[in-house]
Amino acid sequence: MPHDIWNAAAAAELARLTELRHHLHMHPEIGFEEFETSKLVVKELKRLGLEVRTGFAKGTGVVGILRGTAPGADAADARAVALRADMDCLPIDEASGLPWASTVPGKMHACGHDGHTTTLLGAANVLAAHRERLKGTVVFCFQPAEENGGGGNYMVREGVLDDPKCSAAFALHGQPNLACGKVAVRCGPSHAASDGFKIVIRGRGGHGAAPHMAIDPIVLGARVVEALQSVVSREVNPLDSAVVTIGAIHAGRARNVIPDALELLGTIRSLKEDVRRKVHGAVRRTAEGICAAGGAKAEVEINDGYPVMVNDPAAGRLVMKAAAEVLGADLVSELPTATMGGEDFGYFLQKVPGAMFRLGVGTRDDYPALHNPSYDFTDAAIPAGIAVFCRVAETFLADGIPG
Repeated sequence: MPHDIWNAAAAAELARLTELRHHLHMHPEIGFEEFETSKLVVKELKRLGLEVRTGFAKGTGVVGILRGTAPGADAADARAVALRADMDCLPIDEASGLPWASTVPGKMHACGHDGHTTTLLGAANVLAAHRERLKGTVVFCFQPAEENGGGGNYMVREGVLDDPKCSAAFALHGQPNLACGKVAVRCGPSHAASDGFKIVIRGRGGHGAAPHMAIDPIVLGARVVEALQSVVSREVNPLDSAVVTIGAIHAGRARNVIPDALELLGTIRSLKEDVRRKVHGAVRRTAEGICAAGGAKAEVEINDGYPVMVNDPAAGRLVMKAAAEVLGADLVSELPTATMGGEDFGYFLQKVPGAMFRLGVGTRDDYPALHNPSYDFTDAAIPAGIAVFCRVAETFLADGIPG
């Protein structure tokens, strides 16, 4: 198979990388606290002789720079490409029972960022050993705090794509419902904007036996929760996608006391900016209107979260072509739909074109889902991820993104 050099080199690294990933899995660190993970990444990159920059994104973000040596790699118009991995864990108690399960109570790599980090380190190792094939520069971005911290936003704002100036960015994410070693790409909108909101309903407290003398925020809160379920079904075009979910309700402490206030916490997901703003307005209008009708006041706070992550279609096709060249066309597919999950790689793709590919880690039909306490990134998928990263970098540096 053409370009099989990447498969052979990736496979040769698997035993060492498996040990490394197990170490990361056993020692997970929450967003912006990835101090030991960062040290390990720095050590690995320096071992390869890469230029290493640290201190990004509140201190734990790391960048490694590999300059290719193929003819033209040092020309003024030579390209640079960013490859990104996230490093943080989730605040979950692990239930996998694996020998390498988390040793830190309340923290685990339930989204596979240990596998993402390991795979990108593997790609750095393989590309460094074959820099003579690279007609430009590869910037390896190891970012903290993807899980709600917006580490990608910090990295981009602090210039990881600017020096050297990258003209594309690529990333991967483990996919448990995709067979191990397969690759899939969604061209266009891939992950939803993920916004958060808080609604505080201020009524008037009183005795549970005399509700006519109070303004009950719990009753009004129930009406708001129910009404918000109609925002998507009645205010969003059926051909568009949106989600409004209430995830938490806080009110009262006693069964016979009507409290003064109630708090609702929720999330809004959308795949288009105009839909995003329309849903924001509808949530606000619905809550304020219902509460005003009941004599109460609704204080609505909506915070923009991650943007829609849009895979550049041409970049997505580049990834699929590269993946087919190293893995075989039968292991590569295009995803027909987006996910309503959020992903802060979207900040990178607001700055430069690029794409995230899904790397299959599933080994059975009921493989644990992402964010499940039994999830584990499958080690056997690592070589496929490395090979795709390497061929994508090689292809982009040589030819750019096809028009």
